[in-house]
Amino acid sequence: MLQKSLVLLCLAISALAEIRISTDFDGGNAEVVKLDPSALTLRIMPKLHEGRGWPCWWYFRLDGLTPGQPFRLELQAQSKPFREKQFLASPWCQPKHAWLSSDGETWSPSDAGTLSDDKVMTYILTPMTDCLRVAWGPPFVSADAEKLLAELAEKLPESKRFMLSKTRGGHAVNGIRIGDEKAPHQVWIGARHHAWEAGGSQVGRGFIRWYASDEAKALRAKTCLHYIPIMDVDNVKLGAGGKDAEPRDHNRDWADIPIYPEIAAAQRMITEIHQKHGLDVYIDLHNPGPSDPIFFFGPFTFERMTGIQQRNYSRWMELAATNITTPRPVEPKYRFATYVRTEEERGRMSSGWVRNHAGDFTISVTLETGWNNPMMSIEGYSNIGAGLGHALAAYLAENPRRK
Repeated sequence: MLQKSLVLLCLAISALAEIRISTDFDGGNAEVVKLDPSALTLRIMPKLHEGRGWPCWWYFRLDGLTPGQPFRLELQAQSKPFREKQFLASPWCQPKHAWLSSDGETWSPSDAGTLSDDKVMTYILTPMTDCLRVAWGPPFVSADAEKLLAELAEKLPESKRFMLSKTRGGHAVNGIRIGDEKAPHQVWIGARHHAWEAGGSQVGRGFIRWYASDEAKALRAKTCLHYIPIMDVDNVKLGAGGKDAEPRDHNRDWADIPIYPEIAAAQRMITEIHQKHGLDVYIDLHNPGPSDPIFFFGPFTFERMTGIQQRNYSRWMELAATNITTPRPVEPKYRFATYVRTEEERGRMSSGWVRNHAGDFTISVTLETGWNNPMMSIEGYSNIGAGLGHALAAYLAENPRRK
């Protein structure tokens, strides 16, 4: 009996010792803290990319696994400050469930992890193949964006793909325009001003696939939509967080002189759209904090609004609450980013800048989709995106420009 146990232990140690950990692909990120073959345990933390924002996103591939053999994945927060003396709190990088895939396409949640007193999250993973991809959440990287845009262009030949700009790193920020440039209604929807917020792109994919469906044919006939699946392409490729990057991140760069070429290009394009045709709707897709639900950030001045502006923001919230219901309902009232203390910084946020540079009939909002739940699968995010599409169709059907 003892001999048999020793043989099994040796096999287990040998199996884990041969495991190869890789992050050399778009969105890859992990720093190995320790690999303990005798305990069948791997500990990682998100790798810090200095100056590139929060170290919260992680995504890696394991090869050389033994199918059916459980092992422990331990996750701790990055031990170095991401900016000056600022350390990122561990809940941002410790979802309740790790997300697993054997093919990089289909993702499912692990069993819920357990959090120790010293703030280490432990997941027990049982691979079914010798290769496993493990991530903070279902990833959406540049290849996914390219595949999606190609799919849309093929399905809707009248659409027009465009490059918003090249990034500082030389990568293309791509989008697609669907509809007549002179359509009665003009809409801009985009995601990933913060690179780690992959759920925003997942919601965007669900929305745009619904928008390209037969169900949305009437909406497309009267609307020109501009859609950007990823704004912070450089940090998405690196697997960096992007949020609170130095000297500022993409969502705080909507200034008179932006740092990032893609932000400057978006400002020029949105300004031109509004000057020529009027902009009806701007929606920025994000993920919020670990314990947050699904909600919209609205304008700080909402309670003081009057006339067409107050009517449109109120009506949008009503229709969003009616239509975004699965897998979880959106909150029926706006939240406000009160943590942003100054008017100057509020004006540098994407939704704030658009609000300040568009018309009284324009609504400019941020959809924050809570992520820390196994229902936030690719399908779950897609359902939220489809609900967003239904809300948009109902909203524009009422003609928000009417007096």
